[in-house]
Amino acid sequence: MANHHLPQDEPLRAELLVGSAAFWQRCRADIAAAQRRVLIQAMTFEGDAAGLAVAEAIGHSQAADRRVLVDDYTRQVINDTFLALTRKPAIHAEARATAAMFGRLLRQGAGVRVTNPIGRNPLRYALRNHKKLLVIDDVAWLGGINFSDHNFAWHDMMVRVEHPALADWLAQEFDRDWRGEGGSAAAEIGGATLLSMDGANNPAGFAPLIEAFAGAQRSLEVVSAYPTFPFVEAMGQAAQAGAQVTLYTPRPNNKPIIRDYLMGVAEAAGIHIRLTPMMTHAKAALIDGAALVVGSSNFDFVSYRANAEYVAVLRDPTLIAAFREHVLFPLQAGSTAPLPADRSALHSFGARLGLKVADRAIALLSLGPRIAEWQP
Repeated sequence: MANHHLPQDEPLRAELLVGSAAFWQRCRADIAAAQRRVLIQAMTFEGDAAGLAVAEAIGHSQAADRRVLVDDYTRQVINDTFLALTRKPAIHAEARATAAMFGRLLRQGAGVRVTNPIGRNPLRYALRNHKKLLVIDDVAWLGGINFSDHNFAWHDMMVRVEHPALADWLAQEFDRDWRGEGGSAAAEIGGATLLSMDGANNPAGFAPLIEAFAGAQRSLEVVSAYPTFPFVEAMGQAAQAGAQVTLYTPRPNNKPIIRDYLMGVAEAAGIHIRLTPMMTHAKAALIDGAALVVGSSNFDFVSYRANAEYVAVLRDPTLIAAFREHVLFPLQAGSTAPLPADRSALHSFGARLGLKVADRAIALLSLGPRIAEWQP
């Protein structure tokens, strides 16, 4: 992993946006004002109301460099539904609208490429480029929001960071993905730690983060829909050492196997589970009240093994205060401890077994090709 220490003299300005409406209102203004670059990367970018609004903003931008990286997931799954496994007319109509949307962007002079093409090997579905990134002139956006109606409907968050050197570094990482180059990287910029992982060497890249989770002294507060080993194990180590560890995760999880897994392992490890009444797609962790972890990682085994991810550790007290006020406090007020109906020993056993088998299988896969041109 390449490590870079860039100039620290420029102050870092970070802003938290919770919810798709707040994020998109702020981000759309950034795109409209851009002069040099609008670089957009997402796993899901669909031709529905949310995706079309983003595409329209990119298409009308006056920036000299306009490029979109979308993962091949978007060509395989629409609205959480596998295209190959459904005959629903609405799903296939949205797939056609998505293809037309990217065709328009190409005709408008924007570049469009696809990351991690599955090709003829369906097993490669597990190997996703899971990054979510926007670099707009000297502003970078990191977090969990994808561009589709169902993603926009979920509780989520993005962090807007204004810093020329930080934006330049992330633009360079975007360029490496654009060219299909492998390799992970890390940087310390403006007091922030940035991790860019390519999916091939993630265990080494995630090692400092797992160590930070396990080493929490006083508190560790995590928000994630899909956390699993080895991150949950690290949370448990912190809890066993005396830290107050709390995990906020959704009761209406779109991947219920994860909730079943957590019901069987987290509380036994000393982790306090709080179930949210809505689907949250936010991905964040606050370590000892002083370091805020944000980015695309779900803190799960797939992220650890195979997904290309961005993670940032930010230590800005103003940003952390905003995270407490707008994310943690509402989740504390609205969530509940698990109810008896949330627990099933049989379901938990099956979930643990199934996830371990999936982990072993993913570990055997090879990344293969990383990039393809979007074909209209």
